Amino acid sequence: MTTPFGPIRQLGYIVTDIHAAMRHWLEGPGVGPFYHLENSGALAQSGGVQVELVQLRDDSPSFFHTFVGKYGEGLHHVAFWTEHFDAGVAAALARGYVELHRGTSLPGEPDSRFAYFDRGATDGTAIEISERGAGKRALFDAIAQAADGWDGTEPVRDLAALLAEVTGTPR
Repeated sequence: MTTPFGPIRQLGYIVTDIHAAMRHWLEGPGVGPFYHLENSGALAQSGGVQVELVQLRDDSPSFFHTFVGKYGEGLHHVAFWTEHFDAGVAAALARGYVELHRGTSLPGEPDSRFAYFDRGATDGTAIEISERGAGKRALFDAIAQAADGWDGTEPVRDLAALLAEVTGTPR
């Protein structure tokens, strides 16, 4: 059976201490380098799967806080990347998922939409349909290339600097 969304491309974890979580991934399984954006999150790559760490920085109501309140830290979502966002959303809805949240990853980019969906998983894990347009593709490819053959140097790097480099936008 083929999956309706393609392969899982990202594991998204909610963490209470992003620096401790990065150390866990760096020192334990050796995943890295991490690209960290202060007050936001961190991204690293392992083979064909990206690891996203998200630390909540405020108490504003969100489905992220709902997850933490019910399940604590842990795997919050699995993401599927697509160049056909509307079709991915339609497929999720057709499979009985309910949309929880929607936004854009790179403000001003027309092809960086994402949406989270729930279908009542017993562990609370949602799915994310993430549009992989030109800017996001360049960013994610750069993160994957940095991980390929990584020698352990510079384990934590600046995500804002990488984003500016790959998209040509100022920091």
